[in-house]
Amino acid sequence: MKVIVVGTNHAGTTAVRTLRRLDPKAEIVTYDKNNNISFLGCGIALWVSGEVKDPKGLFYASPEILQSEGIKVNMEHEVLSVDNKSQKIRVKDLKTGKEFDDNYDKLILAIGSWPIITNIEGINQEGVHIVKWYQHGELVKKANDDKNIKNVVVCGAGYIGVELVDAFHQKGKNVTLVDILDRIMPRYYDKPFTDKVENAMREAGVNLRGGEKVIKFEGNNNKVTKVVTDKGSYDADLVIWSVGFKPSTEILNGVIDLDKNAAIMVDQYMRTSDPNIFAIGDCVEVYDNAKKAPAYIALATNAVRTGVIAAVNALKPEGLASPGFQGSNAINVFGWALASTGVTETVAKDLGFDYEQITFTDNDRPEFMESYQEVLIKILWDKKTRKIIGAQVGSVANHTEVMYMFSLAIMKGVTIDELPLVDIFFLPHFNKPYNFITLPALEVLGLNYFKK
Repeated sequence: MKVIVVGTNHAGTTAVRTLRRLDPKAEIVTYDKNNNISFLGCGIALWVSGEVKDPKGLFYASPEILQSEGIKVNMEHEVLSVDNKSQKIRVKDLKTGKEFDDNYDKLILAIGSWPIITNIEGINQEGVHIVKWYQHGELVKKANDDKNIKNVVVCGAGYIGVELVDAFHQKGKNVTLVDILDRIMPRYYDKPFTDKVENAMREAGVNLRGGEKVIKFEGNNNKVTKVVTDKGSYDADLVIWSVGFKPSTEILNGVIDLDKNAAIMVDQYMRTSDPNIFAIGDCVEVYDNAKKAPAYIALATNAVRTGVIAAVNALKPEGLASPGFQGSNAINVFGWALASTGVTETVAKDLGFDYEQITFTDNDRPEFMESYQEVLIKILWDKKTRKIIGAQVGSVANHTEVMYMFSLAIMKGVTIDELPLVDIFFLPHFNKPYNFITLPALEVLGLNYFKK
């Protein structure tokens, strides 16, 4: 058995190492157009802010580690095309320019995603950066450490944008955050949660410019100096362009089935429309248990899980089925720790769901304790089945791990009526007998006699 894995970051690295453990004798080959593997892009903001001192810690594998496990690693090699009829790929060695073919029995595509880059005037000037690879983080880190760079404009108020705003603020930069929508992270969190973070950002001096569309980037000698929107103009020594990502699937048109957003369509075994080709990570759509439909959920955790599933099934057909995904995620910025799973109310409305919700506030520990913190939580459930379909939590204390439970609840079909009876431990050091997790459900049932 010869398995080729195209792409060697989160999903690809997981896939090749799982393949090796399952079959010590299989021929495993991987190609990647980058010169490094397994970079934790979600740690870029920590590196840029200075919290991570040595970026080597953001890599959890290396070509040398994979080679020591008997995996043939080809870095700086770009796969140009896939011929699924003859089961071969066309590869270009980016160092020599040489092109060649390689044959496979099974192919696993871990080709990931790439930042959406629009054709805006001046976007190619020096000082305008995307953030995806280690090399991008290196450039942005250097810029953030440069005392001559004072004004930073971040375009895009998703996770990456907001995290980098925090990193720039920590270095004392004058930061402006621009987004076409009127609030930050609108698909991940509902307004009561984003309001908390936005208020903290404003108090810190961040210039929030929601509801503005970037028109152009002005510059001097091909160096960016201003970001111009439809409502204003902002000085910029450095610009971060982070308006989203798209699947890197251009080479697959006509080869396998793609969805309307060009993500690869897979079944529960990560198998594409070609039974000899699997796809994993940010290039695929997966089954969303909350939406009860396929969805594009580009998260490192999903990449790793899909990598395991595809590797098992490439060697043992239908040996491991995906249980589905909930899109669980978290962020820690400007003193706030937020986490969510499933659908937000914003998304539920957009999809026309018939749902109910409760937004609830409580202290995390008994008030007789010397210290306690307020926690904001929101739970959504299907009106007909009563099954939980989404949850969000936010506090200046870290309670993000409760989303683990809610994620499992969505996957297993737990109802809002069952939630008060979930076996949750109590110890005053940590929580209340009935706490911010179970009290909202008691409130829904009209049984919250703890209410003051």
